[in-house]
Amino acid sequence: MPEMDYSGLYGKLKQNKLTQKEVAARLGISANSLYLKLSGQSPFRTCEIVQMCQILHIDGDEIGKYFFSPKG
Repeated sequence: MPEMDYSGLYGKLKQNKLTQKEVAARLGISANSLYLKLSGQSPFRTCEIVQMCQILHIDGDEIGKYFFSPKG
């Protein structure tokens, strides 16, 4: 499976003025777990993707852009 590019999520964090720690707390996971997911070392669960879309105001038609774009 190719590595995913989560750089857009970092931009959405900044745009929404949220830290990784704040988003992790809203997801009910540790900040370290979110870091591992954003760095591609651990996969996002479907429920986490749904929650992050709500937290970061990502429209359903943009999910692929933020969660399923391969690096490269």
